[in-house]
Amino acid sequence: MIVMAACIGVLAFALFQWMSRFLDKERKRLLQRLGGESNLSNDEQPFIKAIIRDIDVPGFSGKLCAAPVLYLLYRKIAQVWPNFSLAAFLGLSLGITVVGFLAGFAFTGTLLIAFVAAGAGALPLLFLNNRVNARQRQLTEQLPEALDFLSRILRAGHSLSTGLQMVGEELPQPLAAEFSRCYDAHSLGLALEEALKETAIRVHSPDFGFFVTAVLIQRQTGGDLSEVLGNISGMIRGRIRLQAHVRSKTAEGRFTGYILTAFPAVMYVISYILNPAYASMLLHGSGIYLLLTAGGMCALGLYCIKKITTLKV
Repeated sequence: MIVMAACIGVLAFALFQWMSRFLDKERKRLLQRLGGESNLSNDEQPFIKAIIRDIDVPGFSGKLCAAPVLYLLYRKIAQVWPNFSLAAFLGLSLGITVVGFLAGFAFTGTLLIAFVAAGAGALPLLFLNNRVNARQRQLTEQLPEALDFLSRILRAGHSLSTGLQMVGEELPQPLAAEFSRCYDAHSLGLALEEALKETAIRVHSPDFGFFVTAVLIQRQTGGDLSEVLGNISGMIRGRIRLQAHVRSKTAEGRFTGYILTAFPAVMYVISYILNPAYASMLLHGSGIYLLLTAGGMCALGLYCIKKITTLKV
């Protein structure tokens, strides 16, 4: 049973990661726009892929990163927890899966409940995605100020590489760390264009992709880069304001979904407190399947409400 629960948890995790990568259309467009997957000759493509993918992963985690799905997971972990290895993360998820399965089977004696409890192994992944999304929001909010600062540096007569160094030293984290890493790669011999491309792939933000695309075009065709950066900064600020406006307009729908989802569970707890003999009938036999069905339908309803109230700007 333990082996079966572990296998199901690992397969569910792998399927989730594969679907996330398959459905991530923004990442594909960003790769194409930056030239990482298209508009390159056959001789240039291996070089670009080596820049994007060649990350030294020590120990057993390096062997796990041979799988593309686990490599993407490692890059997420490296963004928010640089000192946490991929093997430790997978071990933690597997341990929670096994403990959840055993606890569910020990308390209920039902395999179905045990397999549902084994789904707790996805909690580290959900927490990781939440941290990554929070970091992406921080990067997006800090980017306009960084572009304005870089524009002023260029107007003062400094070079772009010097501007990247100063941004990495003066701005707050986490954006400063990305600019510092880009400057360090350039100072060690990597072309500035390729260092910016690698940073854009690592940051994985459309707004940062606009900045990198503008720099690449300016270095090929010429022009006033400081003015271009100012225009991009204004555009990003406008998008942030529009996103805040959209979230305020859809707040009512989101809270309605939260209330409707929590209402059945709260009512069941209240009924159990008032009349335990009546409410406990759902904790035995077919009542367990009814509770699981109701929970699944509530989760599906919450997901649908979230998709309806989520508007991309």
